[in-house]
Amino acid sequence: MTTFFVGTHPPDGLGTPVGQGEGIWRAEIDADGVLSAAQIAVEPAPSFAVAHPRQPLLYAVEESHPTSLAVWNVAELPHEVARVDFDGSQGCHVLMAPDAATVYVCHYGTGEVSVIPLALDGMPAPAAPAQTISHEGSGPRVDRQTSSHAHSAAFAPGGRHLLVADLGTDQLRRYTIGEDGLLYEPGIAADLPPGSGPRHLAVRGESLYVVCELDHRLRTLRWDRASGTAEVIADHPTTLAPRRTGDALSSAHVALVDRHEGDVLLVSVRGADVISVFDVAPEGELTYRAAFDVGYWPRHFAVVGEYLAVGAELGHEVRAFPLAEVLALAPETESGAIAALPHLSARVTSPACIVPA
Repeated sequence: MTTFFVGTHPPDGLGTPVGQGEGIWRAEIDADGVLSAAQIAVEPAPSFAVAHPRQPLLYAVEESHPTSLAVWNVAELPHEVARVDFDGSQGCHVLMAPDAATVYVCHYGTGEVSVIPLALDGMPAPAAPAQTISHEGSGPRVDRQTSSHAHSAAFAPGGRHLLVADLGTDQLRRYTIGEDGLLYEPGIAADLPPGSGPRHLAVRGESLYVVCELDHRLRTLRWDRASGTAEVIADHPTTLAPRRTGDALSSAHVALVDRHEGDVLLVSVRGADVISVFDVAPEGELTYRAAFDVGYWPRHFAVVGEYLAVGAELGHEVRAFPLAEVLALAPETESGAIAALPHLSARVTSPACIVPA
């Protein structure tokens, strides 16, 4: 049995009444290859969640005003066991430290990043953020960049720094991580092109791969450990596939898949409604291979066991693709072609994030 969790949004959009399917769902793929999903908790707009590596706990950040982080015990009868409230608005990402001693929460609305220490049992200690850091700035897109928008966080190569992708200021912010998990020495790791809108990033070796939502580019940066800065060394369109839904392309998530034959980078692109596959050379260079259909408005995806699970937010569907089929996808024979791969499917209300168990 392969189990994973899904955080979901309200089907009628943020701010609408709770109780229409938004919350936490448990999805399972059984031995017969059947995917099923059921809601296990009602939660206002959990836009992102992570699982504790040793405890049966999920940490779900609410995309609300103000932001809250709910901690759920998902063993047998799911129930909320803790909650952390913030002054920040529209929480959209949560990252757990490798030692599970700290979680970092990004607030899209207010551009802040908050630090929450965890006890050995996974409970917030204390039940309040130990630190919240704000950021000032804006970008040229008046519809999306009037202020700082912290969209996600990741650990830089070497693990000494936290990087925050700020969609509002077109920057990768940088903080030194102390032994206590708190953040020190704020700075800017990289300024990206105006109007690019960095959203999520993946790390491999000394390379950063940043998916930019607003200009639909995937940028490769080289990290310098001594200075704590990064330099753009290459960029690619996030997909060659054409727009099929919505008013514009909207690049979303990026993740690496390690394999013996060579690593692969995956990028979800809403509007084109595909995941793009890039081959990663040993030195880190990317080569676009192909794109495949993943459903209406793919917001987030993750590897779960032997599958790639994708949340098609506006299609109200989770698809599970055999990972071997994804990795073996043939190079496109026509520019912009969209491949179809075999997959499992289950109805899930507005899936916003996939959480491996």
